[in-house]
Amino acid sequence: MEKNLWNTTQSLLVVYNYENLDRLHDFRKSLDKMLANSVVDRVIIIVNIDKEVDKNTLPPHFLIYYNSPNDYNFWGKLKDIQLDAELRKQYDTLLWLGETDKRSFKFVKNIKFSNKIGVNSADAFFELHLNSESDIPSEMLTFVVETLKKITLA
Repeated sequence: MEKNLWNTTQSLLVVYNYENLDRLHDFRKSLDKMLANSVVDRVIIIVNIDKEVDKNTLPPHFLIYYNSPNDYNFWGKLKDIQLDAELRKQYDTLLWLGETDKRSFKFVKNIKFSNKIGVNSADAFFELHLNSESDIPSEMLTFVVETLKKITLA
């Protein structure tokens, strides 16, 4: 099998900015499908939500950390001990979907990644910038995976 950026990713950190419940559902379904056909064996998903969104109304998922501006103390330290521990690990690939004007970006930038991919985001932190014409999560994720499969590694 040809080695490409997608089929060599074993650990993945995905960051997604919450818009609404329908989009979140589409994102989760698409991500599950995407991961089922991959070699990824460790994945963490951060879903950035606005402080007005009640986490208790969002569907729980063992891989998803809902991250709100309320999850930081006065000094900007993350209150979620479990997420904080996950953010101290190393990952093969970062997949950041959307704008980076979220508090979690500051923490994600401190993690060691082999590949830093920003989708529809212009920050210089990312080594690879992908622009999806669609902002529908399923279409965006399909586009990302298909693109990463085309990037062959030596």
